[in-house]
Amino acid sequence: MLMAPLCVVQDRIARSVLGADTVPPTLGAVVLRAHQRAAASRLAQIIRRTNGALLAEPVGVGKTYTALAVAGALGGKVAVLAPASLRSMWHDALEACRMSATLMTHEALSRGAEATRRPDVLIIDEAHRFRVPTTRRYAVAAELCRHAKVLLVSATPVQNRRDDLVALLALFLGRQADQLSDEQISVHVVRGHSDPLAELPRLIGPLSVTTTPVDDRIDQLLQLPPPVPARGESLPAALLTMGLLHHWSSSRAALVAALKRRRARALAMLSAIDAGARPTRAELSAWTYASDALQLAFPALVVADGDLDACDLDELREALETHHRATGELLQALALAPNPDDGRAAWLAEVCDAHRAERSIAFCHYEETVNALWTRLARRPGVAALTAKGARVAGGAVSRGDILRQFTPGASRTVATAEKIQLLLTTDLLSEGLNLQEASVVIHLDYPWNPARLEQRVGRVRRLGSRHESVTVYAVAPPAPAERLLQLEKRLTAKLRVANRTIGVAGHILPAFRVTPGEERSLADSEGELRRHLAAWLTCLKSGFHDNGRPVIAAARSDRDGFLALVEDQSHSILLTNLGGQISTSPFRVLEAVRAIEGPEARPDQGRTDTACQSIDSWLAHRRASASIDFAAAASSRARRVALARVAHALSRTPRHRRVLLAPLAAAARAAATAPLPEGAERVFDTLVGAELSDEAWLRSLAAFGELNARHPTESTSVSASIAAIILLQCES
Repeated sequence: MLMAPLCVVQDRIARSVLGADTVPPTLGAVVLRAHQRAAASRLAQIIRRTNGALLAEPVGVGKTYTALAVAGALGGKVAVLAPASLRSMWHDALEACRMSATLMTHEALSRGAEATRRPDVLIIDEAHRFRVPTTRRYAVAAELCRHAKVLLVSATPVQNRRDDLVALLALFLGRQADQLSDEQISVHVVRGHSDPLAELPRLIGPLSVTTTPVDDRIDQLLQLPPPVPARGESLPAALLTMGLLHHWSSSRAALVAALKRRRARALAMLSAIDAGARPTRAELSAWTYASDALQLAFPALVVADGDLDACDLDELREALETHHRATGELLQALALAPNPDDGRAAWLAEVCDAHRAERSIAFCHYEETVNALWTRLARRPGVAALTAKGARVAGGAVSRGDILRQFTPGASRTVATAEKIQLLLTTDLLSEGLNLQEASVVIHLDYPWNPARLEQRVGRVRRLGSRHESVTVYAVAPPAPAERLLQLEKRLTAKLRVANRTIGVAGHILPAFRVTPGEERSLADSEGELRRHLAAWLTCLKSGFHDNGRPVIAAARSDRDGFLALVEDQSHSILLTNLGGQISTSPFRVLEAVRAIEGPEARPDQGRTDTACQSIDSWLAHRRASASIDFAAAASSRARRVALARVAHALSRTPRHRRVLLAPLAAAARAAATAPLPEGAERVFDTLVGAELSDEAWLRSLAAFGELNARHPTESTSVSASIAAIILLQCES
């Protein structure tokens, strides 16, 4: 171990971890920002090692150009998989970067479209749409990822639970992603690599708003009987009630529309029963378990002779009649009660007056909410409405493009004052993929079930290139006591905490959401901050010292004892630390050690040096032993275990004189059954395991499959790993 100046060791560590900058400052006609180059370099480094990575930078910081910079650094044929609504945006970005790529849409995959080309690099934009492995689009995407290097792009990859993130990473990691800890997951995620948020407009809010009048029909909503008998099951009735409460939290109009649809469906079902058709239990279940936020089957079209006896039909008829009567009574009561939509419209007018020189966008979940507020505000100058059915201003219908152009950069210089849109009422149709930074006020008219929508809404406005110094966010509370019953904030906060642990959230996107001490940064954010600290260390290099590749050591005075160490092998570098406990590679702990290296330089204490080296050598030995018997991939899949058992069984029943011939095939088959596979290959493997073939033919097939599909792990520390540098933290007290 060679003693060296502290700045030399810092530089040695920083250069090894950060690696060479492989991304040029320009990409075609696009000048990349510092955070885009830094993130792209890191992503390319991860993808070369693990065949995939997730870019989870916040909304509005230019992830599209970062992704294309990664593709340029990796080289080869590029394919982009994006929502259909973003196709033109990607086309323009490719043209600006002077790159070519095959463009495919999420919607085409959902319809069963197959890729005609096998890309070398696959970019999946808005990747959170692929979080459900049972969908058709996921299956096609998994097949595309089998032989490609994969870059997932999503500001909000965790939509509801940690499994969302696991499913995304499985596209290139396979089912071993299930076995990863939060720390291991964060290795594949880039977020907060630099500080792009500092370049965004300052965020004011979210400011919680309560409007009047209060809606007092909550008891009738809770007592509304279900449309079909639940037979002791509380979940169907609860889900239906929650659906109505969510409509109610958005607007009176949305609730009324939902109730009218319920009555229409009840009448259709009654008509079908009176006509002698009997709905099956599956058809009733489909109606009972879904909410009105989803497309439901029309009962008159799905009913058929089923498995319900006459008694069941009588009970069903009675339940439908009761439901129909109760919804009618509730609709009558709502028609006579004060309408909270009037108060919301009046408050929106006040917001327009308070932000007279600014543009505002009010988002909500339901089209009925937009229509109700538009009806009340249409005569006010500068108000527009946009839903899936079209766009409107006071003068009549206009194109969607005419509306959106007013919210793109430079609109204030090209739009006549009389035509300027000050307030846009819209659904979450606009919450993904659009640049609307001419607006500077965002209004949440309701809380979506998915908290990621909140960040996406704000991200349409708070973006790089905005001319505004700040963006103000308002969040309209549900009509009391809906908040108490829905507990939407509680539900959304719980989901946000899941995201904050591994990915992080951009600021406070929900009025009630506050992270507790120790939760301020996610693992991915900590990794980003760590790399920013290391980048600063690169400026510390002094000339006149040459380590000639030997391990180096330095020391710094600190308020605590411990060390920061760099371990290297042929494929990558690992930072680890021990701050008075045990060795850790967690970004939280490593960042803590890096921050602690602030005192003056000190002479390394020999006893502390020996102790540090011994503990690191012990840690390396443990890692090597674990790597040599690592069957995590096999343990993550039942098919893997079945395959290993079948290999052993095939050998055991082979005559002795032929075992020597089958042994190499068995070894290759066993390697295939324990090697990491992307999800697309895992699905092929599942089929291959049960193939009805002779032992020799099956072993040959499995060995050939492994040769084509297996991706050998590079994350574990190899046998050649060794200590490259140590910085001792020496407390002198």
